[in-house]
Amino acid sequence: MENKLVFFLLLVCVAYITGQESSDHSGSSGSGSGEDDDYSYPCSLDDLDCIRDYFAQSNMCTKVSHKDGESVKKSKVGVFIPSCNATIKSSVDNIITFVGSKIEAFYVNRQNNNLVMTINVEGINIYNPRINLAVHVRRREDVVVEDFVNITYFGISYNKTLKLIISHISEVALTGIIPNAGLNGLVGTSVSSYNINPVPPMEMGPNVSDSSLEAVRVVFNAMTSDISTVANELLLTEGPYLYYIYLQKYICNFGFEFTVKIYTRFL
Repeated sequence: MENKLVFFLLLVCVAYITGQESSDHSGSSGSGSGEDDDYSYPCSLDDLDCIRDYFAQSNMCTKVSHKDGESVKKSKVGVFIPSCNATIKSSVDNIITFVGSKIEAFYVNRQNNNLVMTINVEGINIYNPRINLAVHVRRREDVVVEDFVNITYFGISYNKTLKLIISHISEVALTGIIPNAGLNGLVGTSVSSYNINPVPPMEMGPNVSDSSLEAVRVVFNAMTSDISTVANELLLTEGPYLYYIYLQKYICNFGFEFTVKIYTRFL
């Protein structure tokens, strides 16, 4: 009986030590700086200063910081809604707010020298007081109306029309694959977007929502009846744009504006 008890205690000790080693290894590869055969982890995920220093060592950008939850004004960019045959073009700068942002992944793949950086955001609000919604009509010129748009990938949003606070679950992850370990600028970077809330609140002004134009009414009804598709189409276009804004406002400023030319280079 005594021998069996000793043997059992030895097994428990071995299991504990093995578990600790496994836990330590996963911790270093997931959230802390470190190395292994396939991946390099230059910084801990919560060490933004280290991540800023990492990009700045290339001498291609200047380290920056921005307070979470403060709005950012950024240049206008067109977005596409192919499911509704429509395009949204900004007349003035977008007002963008990131809330609850953090770096979720930051490592270099040794096999291809790509830097992978994922930005996870609890909420993104995109507001523009003056946009042009262009409805593409067969064999006719576009039907264009102007008003505001307010799109919220958020945990909490404010509906300006109804004056209501709307609560829901949302989260957006933007993953950038940056060539040359991220030390040669952003040329060739690809960005993917992931949104866990398939129906984020989206509000457009009365010139769109209450339009007397049939083509606009058809498009608005199509958008509101399938918001999940519209939201994902918008993120497909805006993903690189939002990634670029966050990187240049929170991490390191590369000194260029996001334009159609930059967009094609960015991808």
